[in-house]
Amino acid sequence: MTSLTVFIRYRLHATSVALLAVVLFSTGCATPQYDPVVGREVRNYYTIDEDIRLGRGVLEDAISEMEERGVPLNQDKAKLNTLSNMMHRIAAVSHYPDLPYTVTLIHTNVVNAAAAPGGQLLFWEGLYDPEIGLVQDEDELAAVMAHEIAHATARHTTRTLTRTMPVSAAFLIGAIAAEIADQSDLAVALGTAFVLYEGLWLPRYSRAHEHEADRLGLFYMAEAGYDPRAAPRIWRRVHEKQGHPGFLQYLSSHPSHRDRYRALEKLLPEAMAVYVEATGEYPPDYAP
Repeated sequence: MTSLTVFIRYRLHATSVALLAVVLFSTGCATPQYDPVVGREVRNYYTIDEDIRLGRGVLEDAISEMEERGVPLNQDKAKLNTLSNMMHRIAAVSHYPDLPYTVTLIHTNVVNAAAAPGGQLLFWEGLYDPEIGLVQDEDELAAVMAHEIAHATARHTTRTLTRTMPVSAAFLIGAIAAEIADQSDLAVALGTAFVLYEGLWLPRYSRAHEHEADRLGLFYMAEAGYDPRAAPRIWRRVHEKQGHPGFLQYLSSHPSHRDRYRALEKLLPEAMAVYVEATGEYPPDYAP
């Protein structure tokens, strides 16, 4: 049995009971509920505890994958401590300060950061790269951190899983039926489609989710005492360097860089007011 076959069957068995239970018994939860984090009604079949369990599973999968490939993790203790302190500082002012937040530093020259459900954060060292990286100072790193924490507090992953559940269930039920009928090849084929549809670890966020995380993250960083001007500054700089392959690793599924910095700049006066309330003063170089 190939490693892919083992992986597919593991994923099927690991998710089948939970997913089928949700599909079969979630009728009463189908009505959208008001979410104070995003300020509107959303649909999410999952509980916060399920977000946390899912996120821990994602983190375990990600770490196992990195270890199998020989990718070092958490080797730079100074950077890791900076990330951890920043994470806790921003999480403390978020809508869900008590999630079991963790951060893992991945030592590859990839420009990326990610959030699994429940506050499991991944940062790739390429973010710091002076040539292709995304951040140039502490405030810009805080902007990325706050954005990822916002994905967790807005529960974008489980909201996406809820939206895509009918298609996922169709793949999964077909694979389980094939497995029961001992049609192994069909089961693996359907399972592969299911895993690819999921996006291996997690589904991709929509552009609407990215804008939502930008907005929430802007106010999280401001309330935590980081200069919110850093957030639009990142995307304006990336827009000016648009097309650099290093950036594309991080930004391929995101809104346009220009749309992001323009949307964030419109929110800056309000965010700066939050920053002043948190710190007691404007930055020295800021003219209100």
